[in-house]
Amino acid sequence: YRTYVIIGDGEAQEGQIWEAALFAAQLKLDNLTLIVDCNGFQLDGATADFLNLAPLADKLRAFGFETSEIDGHDMAAVVEALEAAKEVSGRPQAIVAHTIKGKGVSFMENDNEFHGKAPTREQCEQALAELA
Repeated sequence: YRTYVIIGDGEAQEGQIWEAALFAAQLKLDNLTLIVDCNGFQLDGATADFLNLAPLADKLRAFGFETSEIDGHDMAAVVEALEAAKEVSGRPQAIVAHTIKGKGVSFMENDNEFHGKAPTREQCEQALAELA
């Protein structure tokens, strides 16, 4: 079986994430694929303003992960990266998926206000219209 773990880059600022990454590499868990939604935000604002993870892919490689970087909005790239990860032997894989928070909704794109806040009914209607 394969295990897929999806985290955000804000979550990657936590120590237990890196402890788990060290453990996965130590045990050569080649059935583990980590997907990082890298949108540059966490609950309180931009990740770089609190604990800069750059260069995240290089850090994951240094921890022992076979690592790729993709446009997380490009589904062909997502599928290709997931298929490539299945071919890796002897080490866990990481896919750093660069995304834009709120992509496709004009008033939400790169606006961290919506990290923990639901849109109003009117905003939902506007978002649905923009995404249609």
